Amino acid sequence: MSGAMVIGTNSRNTIFEIFKTGVHEVVRKMGLPTELSLTADRATIIAKSSDFGKRVEYLRVDFPVKEQFNPDEIRARLEETRIPNQFRVLDGKCSLTLPAFDWPQLPVLAPIDKIVCDFAAQSIRSQSWHVSIQSFRKLDFNINLLIEQLTESQGSDIHLRAGTPPYMRIDGDLKPLDYPPLSAEDMREIVYQLGGQQQVDILETEKESSFQYHLAGIAYLRCSGYIKMGAMALAVRFIPESPFPFDKLNLPNTIRAVADAHRGLFLVCGVTGSGKSTTLASLVDYINENRHAHIITIEDPIEFVYADKKSIISQRQIGRDTFSFANALRGALREDPDTILVGEMRDRETIRAAISAASTGHLVFSTLHTMTAVDTVNRIISYFPHDERDVIRQELAYTLKGVCCQRLLKRTGGGRIPCIELLLCNLPMVRDAILEGDIQRLYNIIEVDSEMKSFDQYAVELFRKGLVTREEAISACADEEAFIRVTTGIKGTEGRKLLR
Repeated sequence: MSGAMVIGTNSRNTIFEIFKTGVHEVVRKMGLPTELSLTADRATIIAKSSDFGKRVEYLRVDFPVKEQFNPDEIRARLEETRIPNQFRVLDGKCSLTLPAFDWPQLPVLAPIDKIVCDFAAQSIRSQSWHVSIQSFRKLDFNINLLIEQLTESQGSDIHLRAGTPPYMRIDGDLKPLDYPPLSAEDMREIVYQLGGQQQVDILETEKESSFQYHLAGIAYLRCSGYIKMGAMALAVRFIPESPFPFDKLNLPNTIRAVADAHRGLFLVCGVTGSGKSTTLASLVDYINENRHAHIITIEDPIEFVYADKKSIISQRQIGRDTFSFANALRGALREDPDTILVGEMRDRETIRAAISAASTGHLVFSTLHTMTAVDTVNRIISYFPHDERDVIRQELAYTLKGVCCQRLLKRTGGGRIPCIELLLCNLPMVRDAILEGDIQRLYNIIEVDSEMKSFDQYAVELFRKGLVTREEAISACADEEAFIRVTTGIKGTEGRKLLR
C-alpha cells in the first residue's frame, strides 16, 4: 500500500517528531503497521516493528549528503553521541540505522537529528512527508467468536473500525474490548468473512453497504459497512434467530390488539436503536401464529427471519429482490397480501404507497425516525407539498390505527426496557384533530385517555414498578417537575394527568 497519507511539517520539527507523528496518524486511522516509510525530497525514514504502539524495532534514515562531504567527520560526530548505529555512504547518499527503542526513549535520539540536518544536502524540515505502509500487523481475528461474546454479554451492537479495538454496545453504552487495534487489512478480511467478495466489492465502489449475516444457532446480523479515513468499517446489529414473543417486551396489550385488526396503518417510531424492529417483529410473529394470512415484508436489509406457521411470510430485500420500498409496495397489492411490513418510510412515494395499501384493506406496519407519537403525524404530512396536504391529512385520519413511539431505558438489575408514547386513532376526536391539523389537541387526548400513554405517564409506571431508577425515568420525561411532584405525592394538574 503506497501513498497512504501526507504529513506537513514546519522548521521546528525534528525528523523523529515527524516520524512519531506519521506513525501515530497511521495507527489512528488505519491500524497497526509492521513496516512503513516516510519520504520527502529524496530523504526517507524506514521503520519496522511487531507492535508500533509500544516500540520501534528497526529505524533507518536515508538522506542525500552535501558536496565535499567528509565521512570521517560525520563518523566522529556519531561516536560523540554514544548512540549505537550503522553508518554507510553510497553514491552521495547517507544511510543511518539506529537501535531499537521504546517510545519514551525517543528524545534520546535528538543529537542524531542535529547531525542529519548539518550534513544533509538540503533541509529535511518544512517538507511534505509521504507516509506509505508496506504491511500491517495481521490479527488472528474470528468474527464468529466475537459474536458469541456479544451474545453472552447480552449486547446489541459491535463496532469494528481500523485504528481502534472492537467496541460493543451493552445496555446502551459503548465499551472497548480487550483487543489490539484493528488494521485496514483486518477490516477488509472481516468484511470478507461476513459478506464475501461481493460485499467487499460493493463497499469499495459504493462506499456504503448493508447486508445480513447468519451465525447458525446464534443470531442474524445486520451489517452496515462504510468507509472511515480510507479504510472499511462496520456497525453490526445483533438480531435473534427468532423474534421475541410480545409478552416478553413489557409493552401494553393495546399494542398487540392492533395486530388483530385486518386493515389500517400502524407505525412504530423512535430514534435508531430504540427497539422499533423488535416490536414490529413480535407483532408480525403474533399474526403468524394466530391467523391464516399472507404477510409480505419489505426490508433493507432483512433483519428478523420468520418461519411459516399459520401464515405464510414472503420476505423481500431492497436491492436483491426489489428496487425500492415504493416499488415493492405497489407490487405487493397484486400479490394477495393480508399484512405488509415496510422496514422504513423514507420518502414521499413510500409513504403515499403505504397509506394507499392501508386504505385498500390491508394491515400495514412501518417505522419512522421521530421523537414523539404526535410528531409522527406532523412528519408524515410535511413530506407532501402544501397543495396535497389536505388530501393526505384526510387519508391519514381514516387509515392510521395508531403510533407507538419508543425509547429504551436501562432496566434495574441490567438489560433495557422500552418506555413508550402511544397514540391510538380509534376515537372520532383523534380523527377530527388530525383532519383539522390541531396537533396540540392530540397531546391532550393522549394525556386523558385511559388506553393511550405519554412518555411521562409510562415513565411513572415503570418507576413505580421498580423497573427503572428515578434518574432513568426522568430521562424519558418532557416535564421533569411534574414527574417529581407525582412521585413524591404532591398533587397538581400535571400530577392528575400522570396519575390517571
